Amino acid sequence: MQRFSLPGLFLCLALLTHPPFAIAVDPLNALILTTPGVYHDYQKQTWILAHRISEQANIRFDVSLAELDRWKNTDYSAGYDVLIYNLCLADNQDAKLIANMRRQTEQLGVPALLIHCTMHSFRNTDLWWTMSGLQTVAHEPLGTLTLTKAREHPVLTDIPDNWVLSHDELYSNLAFEGEALLTATGLDGQPQVTAWLARPGGTPVFSTTLGHSEETIKNPHFQRLLASALLHVTGNLSPDGKPTPGMEGDPAGMDIFETFSAPRGVKFLGEEGLACAYRELVIAAGPCYLSCILNPLEWGAETAACKTACESKLPSTSTLIQRCTP
Repeated sequence: MQRFSLPGLFLCLALLTHPPFAIAVDPLNALILTTPGVYHDYQKQTWILAHRISEQANIRFDVSLAELDRWKNTDYSAGYDVLIYNLCLADNQDAKLIANMRRQTEQLGVPALLIHCTMHSFRNTDLWWTMSGLQTVAHEPLGTLTLTKAREHPVLTDIPDNWVLSHDELYSNLAFEGEALLTATGLDGQPQVTAWLARPGGTPVFSTTLGHSEETIKNPHFQRLLASALLHVTGNLSPDGKPTPGMEGDPAGMDIFETFSAPRGVKFLGEEGLACAYRELVIAAGPCYLSCILNPLEWGAETAACKTACESKLPSTSTLIQRCTP
């Protein structure tokens, strides 16, 4: 019979309980779908979120910028473990584009994360909202939001109770089909869901209407929420809210971007382009807004209706992108 020394036995136990090397697991492959940005600095958001998520999850990213033809005519999800939509196509009504984007998750089974204005994309149709489970076409003014947990869930691990965001938008809920995780109270005193899970076609999807401002994007709790959600929808989040073995991130940083693709001539607007877009918006609707406020015959609901009417004077997102691309 082979005999083991006591020190040898202790060494074996130590190796079993405390392995000297982390488990080697291939990183997840994610595709970020985004747009040039008019009301949001998607260039900055893409960089910040990708780096902060990779610090908490073993993942690499490709970026697809405004490749509408690709999104409409190909199975662009092939080879990816998860799709991340952080885009704004509010005025787009292309049914074929919407159908193919839904197909990637609902039929091909690729999980997804949907962030902020993604929920307002295609809002003039009834074709997109079932992807996320939330129908919404408008939001309250930028302000302070207090987020309340709707339930306990591994995705919410380390998210504080009554979490306060100082600069974000509360999206008004028209219809909801999902598992609410976070809510915030609107100006009308009614709770509005702000983060949730859904399963279109049986595939897990996480969505959040949060993420308008740079303050939210840089918030460590928001970054943790997205990282945990990404791990959850890909089946890599433990019940205690921690990454499964081998799926931990690298806090030291890493080269996380593999490829960046966009149609010829398409760029992020960046700070220069966003400043241009803001000027265009002010020129187009500023005098109209002022007349709503200064008209002594219009108060309360009348003023709000007047401001809404002014929005018809705003140039379309595509027009702003054309005028303001650096």
